[in-house]
Amino acid sequence: MIQEKFIIQEGAIFIADSHHHSLYQNTLDSAFQELLQFSSRQIFLMGDIFDFLVGSVQQSLRDNQKTLELLEQLSFKHKIYYFEGNHDFLLSQIPHFKNICYFPLNVQPVCFDFGGKKAYLAHGDIFLNWQYSFYTKMIRQHFFIKFLDFFSFFLYPQILHYLKKKKKKKKMTKNTNKSLIDGDKLAFLRINKYKKNLNISNDSYIVEGHFHWGKNVKFHQMNYIGLPFFACKKKYFVVEYTNYCLSLIEKEL
Repeated sequence: MIQEKFIIQEGAIFIADSHHHSLYQNTLDSAFQELLQFSSRQIFLMGDIFDFLVGSVQQSLRDNQKTLELLEQLSFKHKIYYFEGNHDFLLSQIPHFKNICYFPLNVQPVCFDFGGKKAYLAHGDIFLNWQYSFYTKMIRQHFFIKFLDFFSFFLYPQILHYLKKKKKKKKMTKNTNKSLIDGDKLAFLRINKYKKNLNISNDSYIVEGHFHWGKNVKFHQMNYIGLPFFACKKKYFVVEYTNYCLSLIEKEL
């Protein structure tokens, strides 16, 4: 975990899981254009901002060129913190990110201060099982990325087809799937994972995306904030301080 001191400022914006792709799910272009009209502030992009964007897979960069240019414009006006997700990774070296503070998976969670308290920020796909950890390492290996880029004429369309099909299935089962983990139980499990893996105080905050939850829960003084699924309703959170507590107020673009 990074030791550098970061501070969350009031008015900061949190966006997670927009799953944007310019060819089939344009969730970001209008949102970024609107954010360009906001006064200067911090913007936290909490992973899976793009549905498939990998730094060395050139076709994924070309397809999202316009959105990346808008993101770069945002970085000239706002302080952007970008947390690598499981759909968008290895992005730190692309030119559009030169003014963006980028956090790869292996440094997450990142500790931020606010009002004397700590907030631990991550995309959310950490402290899971060993199989998932192995998978995240494999898809970031140099040989795998080179292979994917070289055969992108065939593999890239297959990946996009799979992602589009997955989204359609999610929409169809959203209201009928009874196997989804209960929200309060998810927060309890995530808090325990953090406490097991990190030495964190009981009055800390945990802020994650990934699970598309969109709720705040408090267990024994510790606050878990599950960020909403931006791709669905374009909802985001704005930071407010109330009685020395971090409040994330839900808004909609």
